[in-house]
Amino acid sequence: MLKDDASESDRKDLMSELRLMKELDAHPHVTELLGCVTKSEPLMVLIEYIPYGDLLGYLRKSRGLNDTYFEDPDIKPQTNLTSEQLMKFAWQVADGMSYLSSIPIIHRDLAARNVFVGAGETCKVTDFGMARDVLDDNIYQMRSKGRIPLKWTAFEALLYGKYSTKSDVWSYGVLLYEIFTIGGSPYPKMDGRQILTSLEAGYRMPRPQHVDNKLYDLMTNCWKHDPNLRPSFEDIRKTLKEMEDHHKGLINLENYDDRLYVNVDDLAE
Repeated sequence: MLKDDASESDRKDLMSELRLMKELDAHPHVTELLGCVTKSEPLMVLIEYIPYGDLLGYLRKSRGLNDTYFEDPDIKPQTNLTSEQLMKFAWQVADGMSYLSSIPIIHRDLAARNVFVGAGETCKVTDFGMARDVLDDNIYQMRSKGRIPLKWTAFEALLYGKYSTKSDVWSYGVLLYEIFTIGGSPYPKMDGRQILTSLEAGYRMPRPQHVDNKLYDLMTNCWKHDPNLRPSFEDIRKTLKEMEDHHKGLINLENYDDRLYVNVDDLAE
């Protein structure tokens, strides 16, 4: 529901999100719309129950950090997530995005905070407030200066406002960093201006020491300067499926240094 003091633009945003969700078929890795109330007040959007909150909080709580988004005293956080679970999360999000990109829908705000963790630890892409259903040329040109999730936004979207499925792929690469660092904050200790300048100069986040080069290659492929050189979500989904039996070699949690990722910033951008 909208808050009591919600603006008219908040209402329009929720209605836009609702219209988009109505177009989606049920998919195991996309949040399901159950119903809505639009003929009377208050405006309501009903979605499936999500017992574990968002993925970012789930990752952080697993190593004793606070979850600033979701708290349920009846749900105890899982401690010490395994490499197999982390790979499963990565594949499930890629599977959900493969479906959305086939419609095509551009999400524009893909991040661990916008993935829910449902029953059986099933990851579901959610929050379509910024998403666009794009049928013309699969690209969306942003013309207004809205708030942008800078650390997750593709280079071409930051500079020119150009969004596409391939800009979502860039965001997915950042989401992989969040998953594999178990809730680490991207570009630690860098502000927005530094990030943009560094990206223009070719900088990409370095490989976490406990992550194998094959997984890091997948991340950096998502961050290719030319969007056309980035893999599709279907390619990513297949690649991760092929890797799943080798999870322990790909993510060596015995080499995971919690101190590198413990001082996470709150995601205010």
